[in-house]
Amino acid sequence: MEKQEKQLSARSASESELQRSRSGRESSHHPRSRSRSPTPSVSSQRQLVAQQTSARRSKSDQQLKSNPQTPCGQTNDTRSATLPRSTSRRSMRSSGHAQPQKKKLFNPFRPIGNLAMRVFRQVVCITPIGKKWAAEKDKKSSTKSAPVSNGDIASVSRLHTFPDAETPGATGLRNLGNTCYINSILQCLSKTDILAEYFCCEQYKADLARSNRINARKYGTRGELTESLATVTKALWCGRYSYEVSSEFKSCVCKYGPQYRGNSQHDAQEFLIWLLDKIHEDLNIASKKKYRPNKSSHGRADDVVAAEALANHRRGNSSFVQDLFLAQFRSSLTCPNCRRQSNNFDPFLCTSLPLPQRADRPVYVTVVYLDAHPKQVKLGVSMRADATVKELRAELSLQTSIPVGQVVLTELYYYGFHRTFTDAQPLSVIHETDNLYCVEVPPATVATGREKLLMIASNRLGAGSKGKKFGSPIVIQISRKAKYQQLQDALLTKLSASLREGVTSEKLGLLFNIRVVDGIPGKSYVPHDVTHPLYVESVDKALQSCDLDGNPKHIKLLLEWDPDTKQAVFTSVEDVIEEHRSVQLLKAEHQQPLVATLPSCFDLYTEEEKLDEKNSWLCPNCRKLQIGTTKRLTLWTLPDVLVVHLKRFKQMASQRVKLSTLVEFPIYGLDMSKHIASRGKSHHDQWSPWKRRDYNEDRDGDTIYDLHAVVNHIGSLSSGHYTAVCKNPVTADWYLHDDERVKLIEQEEIVNKSAYILFYQVSVWLVLPAHLTTITVPLSRTRLKRISDNSGCG
Repeated sequence: MEKQEKQLSARSASESELQRSRSGRESSHHPRSRSRSPTPSVSSQRQLVAQQTSARRSKSDQQLKSNPQTPCGQTNDTRSATLPRSTSRRSMRSSGHAQPQKKKLFNPFRPIGNLAMRVFRQVVCITPIGKKWAAEKDKKSSTKSAPVSNGDIASVSRLHTFPDAETPGATGLRNLGNTCYINSILQCLSKTDILAEYFCCEQYKADLARSNRINARKYGTRGELTESLATVTKALWCGRYSYEVSSEFKSCVCKYGPQYRGNSQHDAQEFLIWLLDKIHEDLNIASKKKYRPNKSSHGRADDVVAAEALANHRRGNSSFVQDLFLAQFRSSLTCPNCRRQSNNFDPFLCTSLPLPQRADRPVYVTVVYLDAHPKQVKLGVSMRADATVKELRAELSLQTSIPVGQVVLTELYYYGFHRTFTDAQPLSVIHETDNLYCVEVPPATVATGREKLLMIASNRLGAGSKGKKFGSPIVIQISRKAKYQQLQDALLTKLSASLREGVTSEKLGLLFNIRVVDGIPGKSYVPHDVTHPLYVESVDKALQSCDLDGNPKHIKLLLEWDPDTKQAVFTSVEDVIEEHRSVQLLKAEHQQPLVATLPSCFDLYTEEEKLDEKNSWLCPNCRKLQIGTTKRLTLWTLPDVLVVHLKRFKQMASQRVKLSTLVEFPIYGLDMSKHIASRGKSHHDQWSPWKRRDYNEDRDGDTIYDLHAVVNHIGSLSSGHYTAVCKNPVTADWYLHDDERVKLIEQEEIVNKSAYILFYQVSVWLVLPAHLTTITVPLSRTRLKRISDNSGCG
């Protein structure tokens, strides 16, 4: 007995010496890993090592007795297949389980069972029973959970205990002053489960360590924005969000994006592209940045040209962001002369789809007659969307019986005249809400020549920018040699129906000031102390600016009245406009919402278009610019996460308008196979080329996508607001995220006319074995590959 104790003490001493030598070598390689805790005594170390050694020897003996013939590559520990991913070998030893033996032969059943159990465990944890079981297990566990190294969103939520009323991921974000566009994008990215898992499980740190530091400093943010985005994502999923998280993220955005400084509103889609580009540069592990020129595509297969373009792009771009969001589209140009086709393949992060619009549009015009009664009539005219002002003038002449040469099209607002339109202008320069006037003028007199001037005048209360229009426009034709009193009397004659009796220039003198529109700044008023006030420079300049195509030559005047004088001479200043029945009929017709579908938007995106003279193409075969070249865009490959941008904002003339078209998009089962460019091969080649290297087997449903997030834009351009509707990957419920407010909504409320950006994720349905469960689990291709690698399926 004493001999055994001596042998045991000698063995423990040798093991302690070996342990100290190992720790010394590790500390020499990693000086920062030294522990600052007090060192235990040598006797206590020997006793501890002896106890651990005897415990391991006794447990191994018991296992050999219970199962002496264990095949190689297998283990008696049945819990190892169902352990969480965060469980390490150390936790297995502490919980009383022996380490598995080293595998010498490949067992084909263990990887499949391991994969199935992992997926089954992921499904169970999102059910009410599974969440209750996980909560009870966390309460009973006395030891802390190991840090997550490779898990999913469900495992991350299991590591933290949430109140019963709080759902993981259903957390709002503070608005820091017009930052709703940032909050909506962050909510959608955090609900993209594979991306959220990438940040929550800190898998991005390995890519940051491998990234090109020179390119990260030059094109990226040196990893700061990536770390800040990971902090926001973790805070949303771990229930640790605070005001400082959003503030630090906004500060980081403003540091590397000067355009986002301040409290101005910005476009959510532009911010999304900017954010993904910066994150990509931070995580970019490519070492080169120079691109090689692509060869001509003439006479070569599209697959070869696309592969060369992809290889050229991947020389300088390789990151997890591109693995998820990036794919290729094909741009084809066909010469109208030689019919030669040139194809280019370019990458894209987001697909911007045009919205179908009506073929016709309403135009509301107020017609001012010379001598008819009523004097002002508002008409509704239906015109083609691509019509011109000349066509509108002809249509108004047809409906009002006014000759085309006597029609002046101008725009009047509360302060007076604004614009005058010419025949060459497109009708798109006139918005539906513009105050358009069609003024009838007398026919031009050729005999008198330039001695008479055609004038259109509008009354205005007050002077300068504070003035306000009143009454209807008036039209006079007077000799240019007239004096100021004669000009004033001619204008008062046209206003006689609204004036008191006996109002003349002889009795009352100067009643108003006359200002010339489009005259010389600072000299635009007609002088009343000269003999011929119409022979001044401001009148000449106004005549030159009004010498427009399609309009009679005229000048526009503003009659500025003093408030006391106006009250003394006017009896009525009502601006009576009679509305024609065509206005209500046209409004009723166009107020019906225009409904489109997402596949129809993709069809509109991929249809052919002819380029005009401004976009003529230099054909390499004809060696000259070709007008009428046919252009077509088609999708060549598809990404794992498909981002669809609906182009609701349209530039019309000098202003942008919002399209309120209702786009009906599917929530489940979006089939993209119809919108992929035909290449005469199987749909296996339609996967994103960034993913094609990861899959060597055919799977069905690779072009089927499911919706998981939507960015909505509510309101107009000047006073708009962004919200996000996201599907929670844990509970599979839909939530409306309106900054800090989070509300559970029904699935029927998702599709509406405010949808602006759609986030789709490819669906790969993995059917579990029949003896485990009969549920199907939707998984992305990237996640399926990662789970397969972790489980040993290869």
